[in-house]
Amino acid sequence: MGRQTKPAAWATSMFGAQLAAELMVGLPAAIHAAVARQMDGHDVVGLSSRHAFGGGWPARYEELASHLGEIPDAQLVRPFGKSYHVVVVNNVVILPVEYAKDLATAYDSPQALRKINKTALELARQFGPEPSHTQPVLDGFEPGGDVTEVAPDLLQGLQPAGIVIVYYAAHERRGLLTIGWGQISVNSHGTAQWVTTQPLPLPTASPIPGLQVLTNPRPSKRTPRFDDGELAAPLIKPRTAAERAGLTPPPGNEPNQQRSDVQD
Repeated sequence: MGRQTKPAAWATSMFGAQLAAELMVGLPAAIHAAVARQMDGHDVVGLSSRHAFGGGWPARYEELASHLGEIPDAQLVRPFGKSYHVVVVNNVVILPVEYAKDLATAYDSPQALRKINKTALELARQFGPEPSHTQPVLDGFEPGGDVTEVAPDLLQGLQPAGIVIVYYAAHERRGLLTIGWGQISVNSHGTAQWVTTQPLPLPTASPIPGLQVLTNPRPSKRTPRFDDGELAAPLIKPRTAAERAGLTPPPGNEPNQQRSDVQD
C-alpha cells in the first residue's frame, strides 16, 4: 500500500495490529488473483455471457488459502457438504463474497446482501455479532415451544471466535473494482445487516504471470462480411437535360468517331 491505512479498531481487536495490517494487504492480493483467474477463463471460453466468469467462483477460496496459508496459526477447514476450504486466521473465519459486478451497487444494499450465500449467513448467525433488533415475543408464547433447534455443525467441531466477510465487486473485463471487509449480524429469519466495515486498498501490482488480465473491453471477433469491402465507383452516369434532348452526343460515344455523311 502506498499510503498505509490503519486497520479499524474491530479488526485490531480480532487479529492484533500487526496481523490486521498484513491482512489488509493479503486479502486484496488474494481476491485480485482470484478475479484474474476468472477473467482469464472468461476470455478463453469466449462466451458473450458471464457463465465462465461466474463459474470460476471457487478461485476466491483457493487464492485465500494460497495467500494466507503461510500465516502462523492459519488453518483450512472444509465446511460440511462443501467442496472448498475456508481459511481460519487467529480462530476467525474469513469468507469472500462477490456482491456486484459494478460500482453502482452499494455493498450494504438489499441486492448486495442477498449475494451472501447460505453457508456464510449460517456461520455469521452462529458465530457473528448479535443482531441489534430481535423479534419481539408475544405474551404467553414461547418461541419454538418444546422444539429445540440444533445449529448445524458446518465447521465440523471448530468453534471460531468470529466471522469476517471480505466483500468485493468485480467485472469480467475491468477486473477487481472495489473491496472491503467487515462483520454482519444475521437474525433468526436469516436477514443480514452490516455491523462494521472498512474499505481495503485495491492492489496495484502487475497481473499474475500467465494470466491475461483485461482492463478495457475489446471488440468482438467476427468473420469478414461481403459488404465490408470498399464500394467501386458506379459505371452508369446520369444524363443531363441536353443529352436527353439529343443536342449533345450521349455518354460513351467516341469523340473522334466519323459520320458516314461527311465527305473528304
